[in-house]
Order: sequence, then C-alpha cells, then structure tokens
Amino acid sequence: MDTGWLTWLRRAPVSDQLRAAQMREDLVEAADRAAFGRPCEGELATLATLLSENEVVQQLIEGRRGKQAGLLALTTRRVLFTAEGTGPQQALVIDRAEVRAASGQVHRGLGTLTLTTSAGELVVDQILGTQAETFAENTLRSPDTAPPTDPLAELALLKARHQAGTIGDAEFEARKRQLFDAI
Repeated sequence: MDTGWLTWLRRAPVSDQLRAAQMREDLVEAADRAAFGRPCEGELATLATLLSENEVVQQLIEGRRGKQAGLLALTTRRVLFTAEGTGPQQALVIDRAEVRAASGQVHRGLGTLTLTTSAGELVVDQILGTQAETFAENTLRSPDTAPPTDPLAELALLKARHQAGTIGDAEFEARKRQLFDAI
C-alpha cells in the first residue's frame, strides 16, 4: 500500500507536469531549478496567472510567510508570494523598485529571507539551504541581469532528485552532461 509521500516521489518531474499544462517556459525553468519539499502545483498555477508578458521569472523558492507555506517568485519586475491553497487575489505583490534592502541568512540548514520596502518588511522563512541568500542577492541585482547559476549546486540538486526518483536516468544523464559542460 502506497503512502502519500511515496506516491509524490514517483510523480513526473515538475517541469514535465508544467509543460503538459502549457505553462510559460521561464516559469518551467525556474521551477526546475528550485527545490520543492512538497507538491506546489497550485501555487505555480497561481503564479502563472499573475505574470505579465513583459516580465521573466528569474527564481522560485519555497518558504513560509507567517504561518502559510507558499512560493516566492522573483521576476524581472516584481517579487510575488503565493500561499498554499489561496488564489491570485491573496497573493503578495511587491514592485522590485520598492525593495530597499534584502538579506538572507541560514541557520541549521534553513534560511530566512528579509526584504525591506517602503511599506515594511517581508519575512519568509523555512527556506531550504542557501536559497534565501541567493534570492536576496538576485533581488538587489539589476532586473535585466540574469541571476548567475552555480553548476555545482545544480549538480547536487540534480543528483538528489535522481536518487529520490523524481527524474529518470535519461533526464539525469542529459542534464548532468550540460552541467559538466558549464563547469
């Protein structure tokens, strides 16, 4: 008898699911680079409805704002937070130009991101690894500059996803070759 988490581990990769749902490629690629600890298709679908045609998703992270788990997206124009089980009307939307400061810190493997705007602070915690620090750095970069990727970090994430069974052997080998070329 399958438990819920075993079923989740055997699911198709998020990128395949999003492409099948005809999601935007920039959202698919950002989701493919993110580390998700739970199914979050609902938040991804909500994000897709919030995106305008003239912005590009640069980074996605999973975290918790207050007591609500959700996804935080960095685009070329905005920072968006969509909570689990909510719709677009409840999403938090911050224009990137409003961000005055951004910082990320890690404690015991979980990160906390703090964005300071003219309206106050946004704090998202329970972020896996160093993603909060990377998100803060990317938020402060020029929106036209694509965030740098760390091929070694991506390789470690790719290996973990392959071992967990969320990606198959062929996809693992193909993406591993691409990452080795980048190193």
